[in-house]
Amino acid sequence: MGIALCTLLPGCGGTGSTAATASASPSGAGEMRHIDRSAGFQIDYPDTWKPYQPSDPKVQYLVGPDDKDFVQVRVISPLPASFGPGDLQAMKKVSDSLLSGQPINVVQETQTTVGGLPGYQYVYTFRDPASSQTGAHIHVFLFQATRLITLVFQALPESRLTSLAKSYDAVLASFRVLPVSAPATPAAPSSGP
Repeated sequence: MGIALCTLLPGCGGTGSTAATASASPSGAGEMRHIDRSAGFQIDYPDTWKPYQPSDPKVQYLVGPDDKDFVQVRVISPLPASFGPGDLQAMKKVSDSLLSGQPINVVQETQTTVGGLPGYQYVYTFRDPASSQTGAHIHVFLFQATRLITLVFQALPESRLTSLAKSYDAVLASFRVLPVSAPATPAAPSSGP
């Protein structure tokens, strides 16, 4: 689902692919850990899943059991305002505005905290234009000062959500924010003797 975030939040944008500072390695019993130091997050997922190349260059990570059922992570920074734990109403307003006008049917919305970050979680259905099937998203909006981290868990068709729920819950529970690494700056050319 393509949400026009920068239309709603002027002056912001996703930080895009961060392959140079991202890595995946085994994290334990049947899981892989994706670490993205440039975007500042880590996430674990089943080792039977595979990463996909996102069609949106502003998406940091896309992984799943297939190309219809997946988890997408996107970091939008900087936001035009800073959000702290006491700004729940403002966070809800931003989250609601990002979903408003979209061709979706919101089934549930709840306040959440994931990896120590406050935010909101929405469950909604949508019509996939390519297959004409009804799918489901669990869309999590997490706020960290001037950063918005979104995680979208997709099931297509919607009936797959039940079988994916346990894996999706484990992936969400594994999410952690990391200190953001500054991109390496090239060394200045040395002047000759």
